[in-house]
Amino acid sequence: MALSPRTMTPPRGADARPASKRAPRSDAPAELRMHRSVLVGLAAVVPLLAALWGFAAQQHGAPTWPGGVVEPTVRGTIATGDGAVLAEGPVEARRYPQASLAGSLVGFTGALQATGNYGLEGLELSLDARLQAGEHVTLTLDAAVQAAAEAHLAAAVADTGAVAATAVLLEVGTGRILAAASSPTFDPNAFAETPEADRQNRALLQQFEPGSVMKPFLVAALLETGRLTTTEMIPTPPTVRVGRQTFRDVAAHDPELTAADILRYSSNTGTIALSERFASTEWHAWIAGFGFGQPMAMRSAFTRSGALPDPERWVPQDHATMAIGQGVSTTSLQLAAAYAVLAQDGVYVPPRLVEDEVVPASHRVLSPEVAREVRSMLTYTVDAGSLRSARLPGIATAGKTGTADVYDAARGGYVPGVYALTFAGMFPAERPEVVMVVTVHEPTLASSSTLIAAPLFRAIGAEVVAHWAVAADAPEWARAAVR
Repeated sequence: MALSPRTMTPPRGADARPASKRAPRSDAPAELRMHRSVLVGLAAVVPLLAALWGFAAQQHGAPTWPGGVVEPTVRGTIATGDGAVLAEGPVEARRYPQASLAGSLVGFTGALQATGNYGLEGLELSLDARLQAGEHVTLTLDAAVQAAAEAHLAAAVADTGAVAATAVLLEVGTGRILAAASSPTFDPNAFAETPEADRQNRALLQQFEPGSVMKPFLVAALLETGRLTTTEMIPTPPTVRVGRQTFRDVAAHDPELTAADILRYSSNTGTIALSERFASTEWHAWIAGFGFGQPMAMRSAFTRSGALPDPERWVPQDHATMAIGQGVSTTSLQLAAAYAVLAQDGVYVPPRLVEDEVVPASHRVLSPEVAREVRSMLTYTVDAGSLRSARLPGIATAGKTGTADVYDAARGGYVPGVYALTFAGMFPAERPEVVMVVTVHEPTLASSSTLIAAPLFRAIGAEVVAHWAVAADAPEWARAAVR
């Protein structure tokens, strides 16, 4: 109940109190009368507020007084070249509309880190500065091609019991990455629910020994230096001993073969015989010249350079093993860029993932004549051998398989029966427009790149051609292939 002024009148006898204790007189100054009015008002309002507070607490819990408005942290979008949005929205509500499509490539964001970035993995991290500035980043990816690659990789992993599979597709002449796919992949919207191993961007980061897909580079280097002709016969015995290691051929063939047939039969002994025409330092320089063991020039995404040992430390068998694609490691992206040298008439074009990305200038590695000759050999390898399963319907295809042993660092050696199965190729063979590398890592239900990697190349390539054939500006070779 509010107090009235009457109740504030002192009782009789109160005048005996000290003056400092007496109540104000009616003739007190105006300032004191105003203070008295304020106190009276507060005495009336405070109990009412307390009652309202208590009622609200009983009905809804303690109310929260409104604070300042928090502006969302602006962040740019990531989209494919054909307009599919892969990442959008502010940091506090970052969304990935395509779910798992290119998830291993895009990555994800989180709270602000001590280093000043919100991106935690993938492009969200490598492009963090641009995205924080609110820039829209357009990738070179074709969403339909990326989706086709991911679907077929997932099927290959399921069918073979493999640990993983990867695919990279490059546009010939520009270096644009049309697809960089990994399986398993994940949905960045739910990254916390995905095992770390499944979040790896294997297409750009996983290093592996490529196997026999390296052999065309030796043939190209020897042709370029004039140390090999296309018609000469090279001894190809069933086995050969180099240093402390014995190398064998798997396929039956004649005791002498041309370079084209060495590639067709994937002869280890013939390849090793050819490698002896180079000193170790020369062979090392040629391998590096195709980009192996070198940092990738692309800065928009995280990549690895593979491993190429110093030739000064090679033992005799190292020279031989690197000729057949063991003892040297690479990534799917790096291998695709090397095969693109053959597709681009001898010119190395640095790959790029972002449309406005600045990469170093292209440079020549081989003469156009040598690149075309080796490309012709790879077309023969597909057509004349057991690789017809890699050929796209109605389109000439050039390529090579590789079945490589897998080194286990923990064990300190190669694991028997464990392989990386690769097919690297291009189409159309006469004037390539696409280079593709596919690898199935450590399958448990099959161990042949001819039976696993080659059909995977064909399955993805056929979808790419079908996708392009219906485009308004479709190339004639694509339209002819689906008629």
